[in-house]
Amino acid sequence: MNNLMLQFKRMKHYFIASALVFTVSMVLGAGYSEQFQAFIEMQLKGMEQWAQSITKTENPQWSLFWLIFWNNISKSLLVIGVGAFFGVIPLFFLIANGLILGYVIAVSAQQQSVLFVIKGILPHGILEIPAVVFACAFGLRMGVLVMKSLWGLVNPTRSSVYKEEFRSFAKALIPVFVIIIITLTVAALIESTVTYWLIKP
Repeated sequence: MNNLMLQFKRMKHYFIASALVFTVSMVLGAGYSEQFQAFIEMQLKGMEQWAQSITKTENPQWSLFWLIFWNNISKSLLVIGVGAFFGVIPLFFLIANGLILGYVIAVSAQQQSVLFVIKGILPHGILEIPAVVFACAFGLRMGVLVMKSLWGLVNPTRSSVYKEEFRSFAKALIPVFVIIIITLTVAALIESTVTYWLIKP
């Protein structure tokens, strides 16, 4: 537990940076979507196919829960691991999700109402969005620690320090995974029940 708290303290700037990247991406997706139209449409097409497959099942809500659950958890945990590639993929994940969410919010507010957006995002988003940003922050730090470790190969005087820093970070990943899984499970339950009920025609 002490190591986990230590890692959280060391993660402060990564949390802030990840939140800023996500927020700026949301603003770009909402206000400048035409610049990213091709990418956003490609992502939304995939989501539309998922939605259509869910409506054909016997229990759409249960199918929705499992789809959200596996999609969010698998991507959030994966984004930490692939952060080892110098943090590029977690950064892309933040930008992509921010752009899409910003675009969806803007379009929904225009076509429906601000209240519809609040009902459709707030109940589960209050947990899901921080969990995704949290996971990406750890992915970014993973990338920084890998770069430090590589630097340690050519700078032996710092090698032991970087190794210990990486070891402490790795030890904290199991409880971090547990936190992410629990948070996203609750978010998926809310999205497939409360949010589903609130926005259902």
